[in-house]
Parts: sequence; C-alpha cells; structure tokens
Amino acid sequence: MKSKSYASTLITWLLFAVFVNIGAGFSIGKGMYTVAILFLVVGIVCAVQLIVKFRQTNRSISFFFDSIRNDDTTVNFPVNIEDKSFKALNHSMNELNKHIQQIKLENEYKEKYYRALIQQASIGLVVLNEQDEIELINEVICRYAGISPASTNMNLLKIKNEEFYKVLIRIEAGESVTFRNNLSGSVQLLLFRATAIKSSDKMVKLISVQDIRQELDEKELESYQKLINILTHEIMNSLAPMISVSKTLVNFYTAGDAPVKMDAVNDSMIATTVQGLKLIEEQGNGLVNFVNSYRRLTKIPEPVFQRFAVDDWLEQLTILFAERLRSVHIELEIDVEKTLAEIFADKNLINQVVVNLINNAIDALLQIEDQRKILIELSENRDNRVIIKISNNGPAIPAEIQEKIFIPFYTTKENGSGIGLSLSRQIMRSLKGSISLVSNEQDGTVFTLEI
Repeated sequence: MKSKSYASTLITWLLFAVFVNIGAGFSIGKGMYTVAILFLVVGIVCAVQLIVKFRQTNRSISFFFDSIRNDDTTVNFPVNIEDKSFKALNHSMNELNKHIQQIKLENEYKEKYYRALIQQASIGLVVLNEQDEIELINEVICRYAGISPASTNMNLLKIKNEEFYKVLIRIEAGESVTFRNNLSGSVQLLLFRATAIKSSDKMVKLISVQDIRQELDEKELESYQKLINILTHEIMNSLAPMISVSKTLVNFYTAGDAPVKMDAVNDSMIATTVQGLKLIEEQGNGLVNFVNSYRRLTKIPEPVFQRFAVDDWLEQLTILFAERLRSVHIELEIDVEKTLAEIFADKNLINQVVVNLINNAIDALLQIEDQRKILIELSENRDNRVIIKISNNGPAIPAEIQEKIFIPFYTTKENGSGIGLSLSRQIMRSLKGSISLVSNEQDGTVFTLEI
C-alpha cells in the first residue's frame, strides 16, 4: 500500500506538469503571453520537483541495493518526514530489509542446524568443493584420519594423513570405495561413499565414511558357522552308517571280548561282511568326493580377462543346450541390448556360472507341466557394467531357502553337491562382479549377474 501511495504521488506530479505545459502552449496560441510565461514558470518548477524526487529516489534505491549486495541489513531509512511519497518509499524499503533480515536469520539457523547434524552423525561426513578443498568435516572423520576435531585448519588432513585425503579427492560421485586405514597400529576397513550436491551456484561433494570391519567380521563369522554346521552335517551323514556297519561286523566276529572260532564262521556271515565292507567303501568314496568338492570351491583359477563377442557366445550356449531343451519342451528366449556387442571378462569362468544357472533353471522347470520358459537378458547399466539376467517361470524358491542358497554344500536336490551356486558366487567375486537372486510367484526366479 505504501509503494502504491508513492507511485500515485509521482504520477500526480507528472500529470500536473503535462497539464501546465499544455496550458502554456494554449496561451501562446491565443496570444496571452503573460499567462503563458506564468504556465512555463510553474512547469519548470514541476520539472525541477520531479527531477529532484527522481534523483532522491534513485539515490535511496541505489543505496538500498548496495547495502543488500554488501550483506548489510542494518540500514534503516527515515520515516519521520513530511514528504508522504518518500515516507512511503522508505517504509517499504525498511519492511523489505526486515524481510531479508528474517530470511538471513533463518538461513543461518538452518546452516547451524545442518552443521550440528553433521557433527553429531554416527558416521564420518566431509564436504569438498570443486577445488578439492574441505569445507566441512565432522568429528568421526577426524578420528578416522587421526587429526584433532578442535583444529580449525582445514588443510590439516592433507598434511597428517595424505593417503586418506587422496581417497577423498579421487572418489567420484556415485562411487563406493574401500580403504584400509592403518592408524597407530589399529587397522580399520573404511567404506567411502560420495554424492554430488549443488550448493548455491556451485557443486560440492558429500562423502560419508564408515568403518565396516566389525560388520564384515560378524558376517564372516556367521558364514563360517553356517559352513561348519553344513560340513558337520555332511560328514556325520557319511560316518554314521560306516560306524553302524563296523559295529555290526565286530559283533559277528566277537563273543564277549574274544574273537569267535574259525569253525563258527559261515557263508552267511561272510556274505554279510562283504556287503558291509562295500557299504563302508561307498560311504568312504562319498566322503572323499565331498572333500574334493570343497577343494574345487576353494581353488578357483585366476581370471584371464579378454573381450569376446556377445552374439558368438550366446550362439554357442544355444547349441550346447538345444537338444536337452527340446527333449523336455523348454522354450529358450534371448534378449540382448542392441548397443552391447562385447563383454570384457573371463569367458570360461562366465560360461561355468551361466551353464550352472541354466541347468538349475531346467531342473526347476521340470516341476511344472507346460509353458516352460527360460529367458536370458543382456544389457549395460549406467556404470558401463554388463548385466546378465537368467530367469525361469518355474516354482518360486521359498524365502527360507533363498537365505541359504549360496552357502557352500547347502542343497535341496537329492543328488546335489551344494557347491554350484556357492562356486558361482566365488567366480563372480573373482571377476569383480556379483550374483543375486529374486524369486517370487509373480516374476518367477531371476538370477542377475553383474560384471
């Protein structure tokens, strides 16, 4: 309302000046020169007043904007003046200044709030600008890096722990990097994650740092416990029949604590003994095969990376499984992203994984009567990593089995060894990749390889 009053005053003065000039022109046309001079004098006075008001207005507005530009919100324009138009303008600028002050206070509060939030976070957080200079760092990062949280020198990290600082500046937004940090004889396994954030007109990099050693140790211990349970189960399954047969045979040939006489041995005892020894041999061979399977799992060859054509590789797989798929009425569909022509990996190791997954899919599909289908999809993600999906529309794998399916020697098959999927996971890790499973009634079973 005040700004409207100021504008109305200026418009009034301008209209009055126009009216006076028109009156002067009309008087000159009628020959009334005295009146015309009077109009001209009044017009000049109006023009001078307008010029003075415009200059004062421009100076006030210019001073106001200079104050804002210099981040000075303490400026206050006088409102106890007689000129109503300037009083209205000054009041409007004072109100705007108060509003800017309020916004500034809110922004300062938010900045302090977020800084406090970062400082109190349970994980390490650090912010780097585009020049790789540290703008903000919290106490957890300082503890990991071995520097004092009380220090105000942002370059101290670069001086005290250069390797730690190099990881911070090298990591790209969206990446995750692990770093083995040796600090005063204590070893930490740190996980770095980076995110790009736009702050005002510049980009900054927010990096979180977390010690994952304890978590990995817990996972490793859990895996060892599961492995030991399965090993114990399998070994006991093999040994129990052997011990039972041995006791039976010992009872045949002993009476009390003494061996039986030779004339007490008959053909039936000999035949039973032979069968018992065969059973012991079979169980022993089974145990040997089990141990050999474990050796296979722990001795994966070093991968030999090379580029190979996707089309040729898929054609070889199709030929390999063509006869078996036809015999059990399974349809194989392959879908390849047009831009994907080559894969950089160890072809033999990838073959081993994919062949195992296709064989598992065939076994699963034998549990349904018709419309059996296997789908192989190949694509490339935003990180230029190859994604291979092998899915089937067979019965979904129960959730409790999905949790154990990659554990060595765990199997639900009657004659399964339980090392196929665990070996596949080991191979994918050796290729710096991963294997994952999603299985439900709606989508079927999908194994995803990322290379």
